Amino acid sequence: MRGALMTPEFLRTTRAELASLAAAVDRIETNAVAEGRDLTDEEADFMSKATTVAGDLLASIQERAKGFAPLGEKGARPREWPGANLAERRHSAWKHARDVAEKARGEGRDLTLEEQADVRSALVDVDKFDQAVKQAAESDATFQRAFGVADGQPVGNVGPLAKAAHLNPRVKASGGSLWGQQVVQRLADNFGQFKALVQAGSVPVSVPLDPDPVRMDIPVLSLRQLITTVQNTTGQFAYMRQTVRDNNAAVVAAGGRKPTSVYTLERIDDRVRVIAHLSEPIPRQNLDDASMLRNFIDQEMRLGLDLALEDEIMNGDGTGERFLGLANVPGAQEQEFTTDILVTARKAVTRLERYGYAATSGFLMSPEDWEAFELTQDNEARFYFGGPVAAVNAASRRLWGLPVVVSEAAEPGTAFLADFSQVRLQLRQEGMLDWSENMYDANAFPDAETPEARGASDFERNLIRFRFEGRFGLEILRPSSIVHVDLVEGS
Repeated sequence: MRGALMTPEFLRTTRAELASLAAAVDRIETNAVAEGRDLTDEEADFMSKATTVAGDLLASIQERAKGFAPLGEKGARPREWPGANLAERRHSAWKHARDVAEKARGEGRDLTLEEQADVRSALVDVDKFDQAVKQAAESDATFQRAFGVADGQPVGNVGPLAKAAHLNPRVKASGGSLWGQQVVQRLADNFGQFKALVQAGSVPVSVPLDPDPVRMDIPVLSLRQLITTVQNTTGQFAYMRQTVRDNNAAVVAAGGRKPTSVYTLERIDDRVRVIAHLSEPIPRQNLDDASMLRNFIDQEMRLGLDLALEDEIMNGDGTGERFLGLANVPGAQEQEFTTDILVTARKAVTRLERYGYAATSGFLMSPEDWEAFELTQDNEARFYFGGPVAAVNAASRRLWGLPVVVSEAAEPGTAFLADFSQVRLQLRQEGMLDWSENMYDANAFPDAETPEARGASDFERNLIRFRFEGRFGLEILRPSSIVHVDLVEGS
């Protein structure tokens, strides 16, 4: 294909195929987010195939661009100028032409016929390089428009899809990321072609401090959508936690004694904690496909850390390296089970309304408990989609008008209702992805006859391991803004 031309017909066909893929991907992503669910196996399989097809199309564009022969001049190619890419080779051709001309000028003479031919040839090559760069840019722009990579984002062998449709919706809701793409960029050459993995390395994870905003018609898929994030620069932090709130303001006659309100604050000194995990050893051959690498990193390791972070925010007991979470902070309110789960949830809202917290509050519960709300029926076994339509809004996942976050880390039977503006996440390091093949496994070959033969490094076995970790801390400013809601009768 090296001699193939970048013809208008080829570009039109490729553009149409990319646009079709992008439209199909966008439909799947939109439906998944609107329905508040993960991608089905069939949808995920289509995403994988679409990424592969897109990669093949881009490879075809890049292969044709290598020829950089102007239309109508098939076979006319520049000389082999030194340089690692088109821009450097163009500079070499231009510099050669300039040096020849300046040499003649310095010697006070005209260019010889041979020098004139040499300079003209070099300048023709400069024009050819300009055309090749322009064609490559147009081809890349076509691909970028089809898959929606914003200006300034890193581009590897296959650009990330416009709305990261291959990501788990929870990952996207908590900020998503293009850090998997950064890994691919680190492992790619100047033309974006995938090259061999280095033995070890790391990339910082770039996730916006403000994730997707909470919209009334869209389910809240991640707890981090409700919690304010504060950038931490030292690893340590301190804040004032209110432990008593006794308002005694009243009308006072002239000269009378004014009542005293009590607002007790406790200084909390804390530090950020590390949340991390490793991947299993992965054969290097399995990482040759950039899209597979990106899907693995962007979804599995990020999602795993997010789930662990949610578990600490909810259930941390404050011992060792654990957070002091919503379930264990002293001073939280308790709402016992009353009548049924809908009535119980509404009474919990009242508890926060008495403190003025309800306007920025949200529920946090397990998938099983949210299922129980959606399946609640009246005495005639009719689901509640009529009278209490304002109580349960399944489409946007609202309960009594407040957003509901469903988390695997929540224990069934107990929900949280909290004003999350009174909770802040200290962020020292959003995440760092490291990889290495230098780990040693003393039992890599358990069937070997001698202990020396059983052990082997990942390098010897051609394996790669990834580590992903972040550093976070939790502030709970007003424990009274949290209600533990008992959803089980008689518990």
